[in-house]
Amino acid sequence: MESPRQLRHRLFVDPEVQAALILRVMTYWMLCLAAVALMLFCWQVVSLPTRSIWGHLEDLWFRFGPPFFASLIVLPLILMDIIRLSNRFSGPLIRVRRTMRALARGERVARLRFRKDDFWQNFAEECNAVAKRIADLECAVATAAAASAENRPSSSLERRNPSLSCPESSVPSRPVVLTPLPAEVATPAFADQI
Repeated sequence: MESPRQLRHRLFVDPEVQAALILRVMTYWMLCLAAVALMLFCWQVVSLPTRSIWGHLEDLWFRFGPPFFASLIVLPLILMDIIRLSNRFSGPLIRVRRTMRALARGERVARLRFRKDDFWQNFAEECNAVAKRIADLECAVATAAAASAENRPSSSLERRNPSLSCPESSVPSRPVVLTPLPAEVATPAFADQI
């Protein structure tokens, strides 16, 4: 997995979501400018009804053209801020997705940690709890399988072969009941589609 330091330098971690946010902000900017321009135009027409429409449009452009260009200059700053803000929720989701894919492929995963300013810090702890539970179940199944292969209780097998023992926190408090997965879920190709 990439370190949190490397993730800070990538602007687009989830281009689909972040592009949608950028388009939404630009749409709101254009709608806001159009609403303000229409409101000001209507106000000018009502306050000076004797002027021609073209005179009102020229006056509107002369008075409110500079604020339009000022907002055009500020727009890239707003878009950059939106991208940086979206990294705080898109980045964690990308990391959770990678962790879930690794778990689906049967790999051991490192503890998931988000950057200090990222959203959904509790979500990382919940994913870590799921990964730990999977590791605990795998350990319990391996211990039980080894014990049943030698027709001995698992505790006597662990005394004879310490590499089969699980950490104390890994032993499940409830009996483990495993059901076989459907063929389409158990394949590695399924893990890549997630």
